[in-house]
Amino acid sequence: MSGQRISVIGGGLSGCAAAMAAIACGVEVILYEQRPDRSTPLHTTPDLAELVGLPDLGATRPDRADGLLKHELRAISPALLECAERTSTGDESLTVDRVAMAQQVERRLDAESTIELRREEVRALPEGVVVVAAGPTTWSPLARAIYAAAGRISFSFAYIGRAPLVTGIDEEAGMWAPPYPGADPQLFLPVTEDEATELARRLTEGERDAPPEFSEDTPLADEQSPVERSARDTDELTARHLRGPRGPETDGGLAIALVPDDADRRHWHLPGFVTALSPKAQREALEAVAALRDATIVRPGLVHRLPWLAGGETLQPTLQLSATPRVFVAGTLAGAVGYIEAITTGTLAGINAARLARRQMPSLPDRDSLCGALCRALARVPAGDGAMLRANFGMLPEYPEDRGRSKDERRARQIEAAVAAAGEWAQQAMR
Repeated sequence: MSGQRISVIGGGLSGCAAAMAAIACGVEVILYEQRPDRSTPLHTTPDLAELVGLPDLGATRPDRADGLLKHELRAISPALLECAERTSTGDESLTVDRVAMAQQVERRLDAESTIELRREEVRALPEGVVVVAAGPTTWSPLARAIYAAAGRISFSFAYIGRAPLVTGIDEEAGMWAPPYPGADPQLFLPVTEDEATELARRLTEGERDAPPEFSEDTPLADEQSPVERSARDTDELTARHLRGPRGPETDGGLAIALVPDDADRRHWHLPGFVTALSPKAQREALEAVAALRDATIVRPGLVHRLPWLAGGETLQPTLQLSATPRVFVAGTLAGAVGYIEAITTGTLAGINAARLARRQMPSLPDRDSLCGALCRALARVPAGDGAMLRANFGMLPEYPEDRGRSKDERRARQIEAAVAAAGEWAQQAMR
């Protein structure tokens, strides 16, 4: 490779989005994927863009924050989003076949002559312009190199979790229904009151397998909580995790929901059942429910420590490190929670890294855009005691002329302005 070039560290959603956006700006990319040489408990394959949790990339409607980000991404750099849409299994949400999506991303990157993929551990920041999107694979010595580049502000730490992935489910034992009106259908398996009581006991008494400093009351970055916390009270467990689908054609009985991981429905997620129990304790807990006794756990649930760099003096709105502006960060390392947030921050970091490599000033979409508002919010998170962020409509401005109008009218105005601002910025920034 020759000419203007950047390096991207991390082959997850954020890193792949950065690489795709950067080449669309006319620069070459070296993309470093550290797996399989070094991996994490979250990952089970060496695949690029492996989704480590529920394969749901959120709403498609623009009146939802994650849906609006998708509409803005289509106006900026839609390559990675297109890979997801080609493998979608949902209607109301962008739920994907997890393996098929990773394969789509691999094929897309293989076809790009201006992206060089290197599967090796990165121990130091490469020379030149760099996007770091290492996420949960940010370990030393790379972590020490990032710490040094970030200046005197240290890493913060959060925790993310996931639910078990199982196989061997008998669909005929359950019922397909939306969990609430307007949602994509899920498979609901029946649970008796005695099974719910026994499940609560096993979840409460089961052996734990979590980072030593993590407790059941420690909040997770994505605002979920371990299911065993709810299991302290059987009524809370049933209210939060064993509710049947809501709607006129349901009986309102106890049930446990499952979401397919692939188009062939071989593997299934248990949404909401994030757990810090050991794999053995998870297996024993699921056996409390008759409809799950023949199921096999193919990927245990877990809680994992997640490093990130708080904003404040560390991060600029352009996602550059204040102390070392040639280094950009994206995804969870920048403090963003969620798949679409990872793609969004990766996309903007990739574009701005390309601009810097071409000796242009990095920039951001107007404040009217949600992607621009998200990056500005990430840069304002207080170092040390702040929380990781997910995009929301509260980040967008209200317009004085809309006072007195309905919420739907105000939101429609925000949506229109956001998509327009994202598109206008892309036309200027990617030239």
